[in-house]
Amino acid sequence: MKYIIDGHYDILMDVAARRKKGERQVIRRRYYPAFQKGGVTGIVASIFVDSQYLPYGALSVAMEQISALHCEIEETPDLLMLCTSADDFLRAAETGKIGFLLSFEGAEPVSSCLLLHGFYAAGVRGLGLAWSRRNAAADGCDFSGSLKKGGLTEFGRELVKEAEDLHMILDLSHLSDEGVEDVLSITSCPVIASHSNSRAVAGSNRNLTDCQMREIASRGGTVGLNGCSLLTAGPGVSPDQNGLTAHLDHMTEIMGEDHVAFGFDFCDSFFADDLSSSTDQMPERPFDILSGAHENLPAFLDHLRQHGYTESHLAKLAGENWLHTFRHILKH
Repeated sequence: MKYIIDGHYDILMDVAARRKKGERQVIRRRYYPAFQKGGVTGIVASIFVDSQYLPYGALSVAMEQISALHCEIEETPDLLMLCTSADDFLRAAETGKIGFLLSFEGAEPVSSCLLLHGFYAAGVRGLGLAWSRRNAAADGCDFSGSLKKGGLTEFGRELVKEAEDLHMILDLSHLSDEGVEDVLSITSCPVIASHSNSRAVAGSNRNLTDCQMREIASRGGTVGLNGCSLLTAGPGVSPDQNGLTAHLDHMTEIMGEDHVAFGFDFCDSFFADDLSSSTDQMPERPFDILSGAHENLPAFLDHLRQHGYTESHLAKLAGENWLHTFRHILKH
């Protein structure tokens, strides 16, 4: 594959934590070998604030994660680069580097529209409005589906419009159904769901309905296939690679092959190191359907070939669809 882009990876929690302990070139040492084996050319690196740091630590945690990536790139310029456009991802692949695009997973650090401009200047180009909890901008979808939900707050609406004006990527993953409806009602731009599966295949409200997927596709957006066990199988069903493929089949049927990509949300290594307390809000401990994370992407692509996916379709799925959507949203 010429391009393999993972549309969602929580790498920066680990990188920032290790750098604060004095480690350097964390990505080169801990992650690059798997990226290289997997043929990865691009990563959308999420900026996620664990619940233990809320509400007062959101800004500092976010800035530490952003700063950690900038420091890693400065230390390893031969292998890593910051991406703020689709063309940057092309240049990264052409020069043998891994391109990283910064994106919020939850708007907790963004306390004003003015502050969003500062994050933009620091290279952030994606805005996921919520994780699976409530914040000042919007309600997330809790994993059980038992909590009463609202949509965007007034501030959330202002933030969405500001992000649209900045040509930032609006990410609907983790947002409540009411919030998804609100975003779609006040915007006309392409939007994405970076790491969500099909609710028709597995009923978690973290997954998307067919109607939501059709609307994302109609705008030229993309949905990233999520490889997390919690979103792959319903109650009483063991999550496995065949179940993940069933999601891909259904998402492709609903959206077409031009609007589905990878957003694997790999988590095994982070949970093994107890980096997150937010797992307490999940019904069970999640695990990666594709064990070994990125280094096993060639094997997964082979599985999809055997399942009947063509080379041209796999190229779209692996990276071309993200590039197409980014090209239509990002200004530079």
